Amino acid sequence: MNLSLTLNIIDIIEEQLPNKVAIQEIAQQCGFSRSYLQHQFKATTGLSISQYQKHRLISLAAQQLAHSDQRILDVAVEYGFESQEAFARAFRQYTCTQPSQLRGQEIWADRMSFPRLDIKRLQLLVAVLSLPLCISHQNPTRWGCYTFTIDSSSREIDVIIQTIDQAHQRLMAEPFASTLPLHRAQIMEFREHNQNVSSTYPLSIAIPFAEHETIPASLFELRLQQTQLASISLPEPNYVTIAFNQLYQRVYQEYQCYFAGLPAYWIYDYQTGQLQHKFPVEPRVHAEEDRTWLLFDEKSEVLLDERHLPLSSHWIAEAQRAGTRRLTTLINHLTSSLTPTNTVEKVIFNRPDLHSTSQYQYFICSSALPHLMINKADPIHCEGLYLRTRWHGDDVHQLENEIEKFYLRLLQHEHYLYRAGPEIIENLNVSHALRVNERGQSAESGDGIIRFELLTPISVNKRL
Repeated sequence: MNLSLTLNIIDIIEEQLPNKVAIQEIAQQCGFSRSYLQHQFKATTGLSISQYQKHRLISLAAQQLAHSDQRILDVAVEYGFESQEAFARAFRQYTCTQPSQLRGQEIWADRMSFPRLDIKRLQLLVAVLSLPLCISHQNPTRWGCYTFTIDSSSREIDVIIQTIDQAHQRLMAEPFASTLPLHRAQIMEFREHNQNVSSTYPLSIAIPFAEHETIPASLFELRLQQTQLASISLPEPNYVTIAFNQLYQRVYQEYQCYFAGLPAYWIYDYQTGQLQHKFPVEPRVHAEEDRTWLLFDEKSEVLLDERHLPLSSHWIAEAQRAGTRRLTTLINHLTSSLTPTNTVEKVIFNRPDLHSTSQYQYFICSSALPHLMINKADPIHCEGLYLRTRWHGDDVHQLENEIEKFYLRLLQHEHYLYRAGPEIIENLNVSHALRVNERGQSAESGDGIIRFELLTPISVNKRL
């Protein structure tokens, strides 16, 4: 592993950006064969020379799109792509979105930034690549989560540690805190809608609970199915920012597994200073054969232009804001306030681009009872393309997990993209549904005691 040679290669590449440098030209300048250069560069960075160039070009192009009004075609040509379509394909592979989405989105461009590898970052990266990456099986788990928000798009360690400490102090001030087994707690990370355009992301202090134990009503109850977890132990928290660049690529190269969505786990060892990171993974074949892909059908696309007047407005409590995992909290609220035979015509979650917290506000709407609408309430405008999916089951936690898988596949999809807008739940039947925290177990009854249709705002790019 030759650090000085790798830095020399990087210098040659960076001097020519946004132009690409042929590997043969790099070999001539360095005085080594192409195969030797490729081997040394890959061993040091985990990337091929061409991958490094592509990551840097797309990162710089994203900044250009975010800070200028240049046409996408002009940006594509400037950064060495043969066509706008080739640029869009490469951009989508690296960022999971279209170039047009980056217009004016400086935070988003910063989030996906792939900075130049200098000596400090390279030394950290070499250390991370040498650490063992393991796969283990996790049995079904049940958690009580006290959620909070980190505000740092670049994941500054000092900001993260300070925010976690403040959240811990707030949790300790709760009247039920003395009953919690906090020595078993882990930090759990969730994902919000439209998170890329915000500097914030949700974490939680997650405490494991056995089936017979009661979770305090103020906490968010999370039930996870059996899964596979990839894990790595970082020498210290400062390795976090560099580790993300390579973990998902390593888990595929070493285990033929894909990242399987959030939540992910962070466990800090106060004795050694090490930070263990665990995240769900799935074998490639399982991901490719997942029937969730069948939900993405042109027949399920719906074009809306509707205005709805809310009967009531509600906010998910700050300590229960677990990103896109909102169904359990919603059902708990509805089943505590409705009679068992009620069907809710519409629940509309507010659009996340108003503010990162606005997606935790939801409105109960009904066209049949306009006289009961909130005084002076503005109508909620739902417009544009939506994808309609149908859900039913007798376990709200299982439904929530299935919807999370749907959101993951939407993020990974070649043609469909999430679009910031109100998300709609229609014809929600909660008859006989149990309030989970009161019973401490999932609802058990006939098939489909919870039924609804979910309309998720999307955009479609069928040329890619």
